[in-house]
Amino acid sequence: MAIKNLSARRMNLFRRVLKDAKLDAYITVSTIEQRYLSGIDLSAGEAVFLITPAKAYCVTKKLIVSKMVPAKSFLKTEDAPFGTMLAGALEKVKKMKLKRVAFDPDQVDFQTGETLAKAGFVRAEGLVGEMRKAKDADEVAKLRKACKIAFDSFTEVKPKIKTGMTEEEVRILMAIAMHKRGADSVPFNIVCFGENTADAHHTPSKTRKLKKSEAILMDFGCFYEGYTSDMTRSWWHGDKVPAQYTKIWNIVDKARRAGMGVLRAGVTAGAVDKAARDVIEAAGYGKEFFHTTGHGIGLVVHDAPILRSGSAAEIPENAVVTVEPGIYFAGKWGIRLEDSFLVTKTGSKKLTQK
Repeated sequence: MAIKNLSARRMNLFRRVLKDAKLDAYITVSTIEQRYLSGIDLSAGEAVFLITPAKAYCVTKKLIVSKMVPAKSFLKTEDAPFGTMLAGALEKVKKMKLKRVAFDPDQVDFQTGETLAKAGFVRAEGLVGEMRKAKDADEVAKLRKACKIAFDSFTEVKPKIKTGMTEEEVRILMAIAMHKRGADSVPFNIVCFGENTADAHHTPSKTRKLKKSEAILMDFGCFYEGYTSDMTRSWWHGDKVPAQYTKIWNIVDKARRAGMGVLRAGVTAGAVDKAARDVIEAAGYGKEFFHTTGHGIGLVVHDAPILRSGSAAEIPENAVVTVEPGIYFAGKWGIRLEDSFLVTKTGSKKLTQK
């Protein structure tokens, strides 16, 4: 399906959402929401979208007008002087006599939120976000490709990791491997050796060198045509693997498989978290598993739904989520295992594979 047709369909669906919610309009400055609804990649501050149940408008600066041409069949573009786009959209609301106009407070900065609230707009969380949870075929294809790039890159790089290399040197190898396979960008690329593997979101060091026998953790992903991948691998570098490391690795893997085992359309995010967390707690390491079990991926790396304890949010069919339990011993080492999955009616399909 052509991108403009796909985006036009999404925009039409969103206008129905507004109609069902009895809203006269919705205003957004979020580049993620704008990308999703128009198919056009915009930077922060480049445009304001005003969407009604009947029509959609883009108020932008003259420099960006030509960029919006691919969406002209379903998004009317109007230019405004620099710095007046939001004011222009607000003026349009007055001229059109729109009464119940909504915005998502989670998708605006404080100042913009204050301006919209003072204008009498109503808060409406997650209107676009709910639509974005379930991926269409085009999105799934891009996510699958992003995951394959990450997986194949790791398969190439892992055998090249040698004693004496720095974390930063390995990070660069991974970045190059992903770019040469078509990645648009590499938003995160965590490489940890030894005690640093217990730091869940460690920044790779330019001086920390790999010893001949110690733990390695790598958490990485890339963007491909706007959509991201996310996977983590942990292993012991060297011949003499400590029995304790093997024991913990197997517990984390069992937790990962338990989470994956209950993952299917309609299950709650909390149920997936519980399945994985129960395994680790039963083994006596509950305090060492201090983050959520996973999250959605898509146009952003950490997206809804969040697989957290007690969450009643249902995971829809065609959502793409990670399952990534971990156990960490500060100052010693840590293990996290993460894969990304496409949620189906009956289960899930792993995307982070060959």
